[in-house]
Amino acid sequence: MVTVTKNHSTKTLSELAQGKNNKYEMLYYPIHGVVTGLRAMFVMSGADYTFTHPEDWTVQKPTTPFGTMPVLYETTETGETLELAELSVLEYYIGQKYDWVGDNLWENNLVKMYVSSSQAVIDKLVTTVIRAPKENFDQMLEIYKTKILPEWVEYHERALKNNGSNGHYVGDKTPAIMAVYDTLEKDPKYAAWKASEQWKVYDQGNKALAGI
Repeated sequence: MVTVTKNHSTKTLSELAQGKNNKYEMLYYPIHGVVTGLRAMFVMSGADYTFTHPEDWTVQKPTTPFGTMPVLYETTETGETLELAELSVLEYYIGQKYDWVGDNLWENNLVKMYVSSSQAVIDKLVTTVIRAPKENFDQMLEIYKTKILPEWVEYHERALKNNGSNGHYVGDKTPAIMAVYDTLEKDPKYAAWKASEQWKVYDQGNKALAGI
């Protein structure tokens, strides 16, 4: 297990977090789950990262901030290790470090708003479909595909149009998934990641979890 640096002031921790050569270790289940986007951010960033999985979650769980994953461990050049948890926090943290968020207070919160909405529709997939009793799975999947997901698409398409249909939710920097998907797929770093054995293991785990 990772030994986290303790007893530093928040000012010192902030300074350590700004290190350009820090290394990252993200702890999560060996599936895509809810961290597909976050993993893609690491892949595209060029950072020194490792995706790890709990060897014994019952042992590791009490040592994490909230007993949930993902958890990010960031190790500095001088050996200190910082710990941060919660998906939305990690996405925004990495987004800030690699300049993928807004240019001002208002844009930053608009970014958070669209991310929150997108996370909500994923959460509904889990609560509505993945966790449905087997006898109700097909029915709940149909509800998700015909009602929940189309409503999300409708609102997000409206947001994209309101921003000039330029392929961005906010300004001209924060990308909409639909607009950059092809570009992302063709990026050498992302293409290599998607062709890796680790990605395939995660994909198989996702399908098994969903009963596909």
